[in-house]
Order: sequence, then structure tokens, then C-alpha cells
Amino acid sequence: MKKIFILSFFICFSFLTTQVFSQEFKAGILLGGIASQVDGDNMSGYYKAGFTGGLFVFRDYKENSRFQGEILFSMKGSRCSPKNTNPDLLQVSANYIDINLSYIYKLFSFLHCRIGIMPSVLVFSEEKTPTNLIQIADEAPAFRSFGLLGNAGVSYFFNDRLSINWTYNYSLYSIRSGNAEIYTDWLLKEQNNQRHNYMSFTLAYQF
Repeated sequence: MKKIFILSFFICFSFLTTQVFSQEFKAGILLGGIASQVDGDNMSGYYKAGFTGGLFVFRDYKENSRFQGEILFSMKGSRCSPKNTNPDLLQVSANYIDINLSYIYKLFSFLHCRIGIMPSVLVFSEEKTPTNLIQIADEAPAFRSFGLLGNAGVSYFFNDRLSINWTYNYSLYSIRSGNAEIYTDWLLKEQNNQRHNYMSFTLAYQF
């Protein structure tokens, strides 16, 4: 079912990019990196590095507004600090197909700000300790197949076609299913509530 859902997104997006040019839409490609962590896993710091990239389409409305859609492959997760010696921490590697839908406001011709919402489909997940011991899937709550994130960011344009972008992204609900109990360092019990928390840095080129 997940593969069918992902394939449907690709087909719809491909159809959109081939049809919308007659309706004053424009398209492009973006590539970059991610610095991420997972809130609620007893680790902190954007130590997990990953790749992100994909296609985008947009349409300008009036002088200062733009609506943009992106389909992205994104590598997210968490990694403990190099100074942390706890062998039991679980580092997350999770790959997603993201559908980013954004409203963009043009502060100046060279500087845009954005806010958006991003449905997300999980395609791969794995947990390892710092010593590369793989976590058995049954020992932890499963990752949700679908997620939803909010984001905000800014773009700087070198010219009409090339820009550099910074975006902050945060899960709107837990990335795991179920209501597993988690014990903190102070033995306080809380319900499972882990969320992706990451920044992306990309270069975008308009065709």
C-alpha cells in the first residue's frame, strides 16, 4: 500500500509539471542537506546529517505572493553527540518522501520568506546504538507510515533562476505509533512523543 501511495504521488506530480506550464506555472530542481534531531529521545543536537532533493513547481500571484509545491526525498533522524559514551542510546535513520506545500511572501526581489505544511511518507527506518547494534523492531514502537510537519524559512536569490534556501521543519505529532511508556533520566514516566526537528539547506534552480 505504501509503495502504491508513493507511486501515485510521483505520477500526479509528473502530470502536474507537464500540464501546468500552459497555466503560468514554472518548475525547477533543488538539492541540499539536512541537519536533524529527534525530540523526545533523550538526545539533543543536530548531529544527524542527511540528503534532501527533488522537484518543485510554483505560481506567482500578484506582485508579492507565490504558492509552491515540492516533492522531496529526505533523509532524517538523530545521532548522539560524539562526546556521549552511553552505549544504549538509539540513533534513528529514517527516509521519507515529502510533499511540501508553501505560501511564499516576497520581501524583496532577492529575499523571500515562506510558511508551509508537509505531508510525509516513510520509506525506510532503522535504529542503531552508537556501537552499530541494530535495534530489534519489536522492542520499540513502530514508526508511523505517514506524518505531517510544519515549516518556515527564507530564500536568497542570486539571480532570477538560482537561490539558496534555509527551512526549519517540525513534526506536528509523534513520528511513532502507539502509546508506549518512556522513562526519562529522572525516572519520570511519559507517553511516547517523538518528533522530527530539523533544518534543511538547499540550492534551487528554476528551469
